[in-house]
Amino acid sequence: MSPLSIADLPRFKSAFAAHRKRAWCYYVPFLLSYSLPPDRPLIWDLCEGSLCLFVRRRGKEGERVDLMFPPLPCSEEALAACLDTAQRQNPDPCLRILWADAEDAERLRAAGFEVTFKEEEYLYDPSAIAGAEGPPFRDLRKRIRRFEREHPYTFRRMVPSDRDGCEALLRDWRRLQGRKRSFLLDWGYTKAALRLVGELSEADLSGWGVEIGGELRAFALAGEMGEGQANFFVAKSDPSVRSLSEFLRWRVCGELRRFSRINDASDLGLPGLRQHKMKFRPVEMLPVYTAQKK
Repeated sequence: MSPLSIADLPRFKSAFAAHRKRAWCYYVPFLLSYSLPPDRPLIWDLCEGSLCLFVRRRGKEGERVDLMFPPLPCSEEALAACLDTAQRQNPDPCLRILWADAEDAERLRAAGFEVTFKEEEYLYDPSAIAGAEGPPFRDLRKRIRRFEREHPYTFRRMVPSDRDGCEALLRDWRRLQGRKRSFLLDWGYTKAALRLVGELSEADLSGWGVEIGGELRAFALAGEMGEGQANFFVAKSDPSVRSLSEFLRWRVCGELRRFSRINDASDLGLPGLRQHKMKFRPVEMLPVYTAQKK
């Protein structure tokens, strides 16, 4: 097995595009940021001709390996090889798959996996959001205008030297917002993603920030997943600035109008986050699943 690295980005991006993968987890900069050695490295291998990405984690019962998503392609032979790997390395004889789309979920059921619905991801039309026309976008337009009226701002591309300002904002966000819900603490992979700005091409990972009074108060990261689709990867804004979050998403969607769709992940089952995301009028909800087999 090999540790996932920036050099692997073309291989994985090409494989995801070839298999028409649209779920949020199939965004390579997310995977590069999620891999946090030594506690949570992502490692990959070719199993029976399929590309397999494992995550190794430390728990109370010891180390275990799971699949981030099903093998590509998701063949019975590759699944059997991954199950054998898990049974040899894990403290229990179970192989878990953390993400699976609807197509692979059917293959997993046929292979004897227990498949469980995980969540739905929001897919948007960025051109429709950028235009924000008609009654469906009335509330969004009102919030954007209010922000622009109340705050002299600068919206601009991020550069690597913005990292310190972004991390300071991230610490404030964590103090004011993130600690209310422990599972929102994406502190580790967001910091890792900030380090990728400037290391990856702007097509794969771009960043934008909003300055108010010369101080960075919001930032976002996004990039291309495959032909016609982008991933809205990270969005953090000062929660004390009214309507800043809506303004940030609106402006970034305007920067991504060359894509027909943007995947903005799920709402984590939070009513407030669902209400916020529905303002942008999703055109599709993409179901994703988890799976396991002993």
